[in-house]
Amino acid sequence: MARYQVEELRGDQVVSTNEIDAEDALSAVEEVTGRVVSPRELQEHWFRVVDEAQGTVHEFSIEESAPEEFVK
Repeated sequence: MARYQVEELRGDQVVSTNEIDAEDALSAVEEVTGRVVSPRELQEHWFRVVDEAQGTVHEFSIEESAPEEFVK
């Protein structure tokens, strides 16, 4: 297992930081958030995950379900 630093960001501002041991960056961010995540695609609310041993950086965002169609 590797140690990861998981940062939660709103825009460019870090709002929280956690360190966690996990098999990979995706597992680390999913364990911290408790939700399914996907690669970041310009969302305002996102997560940066740094592998502390390798120095690699990964960016993720929370998968949000598509809005339900409003029907009257």
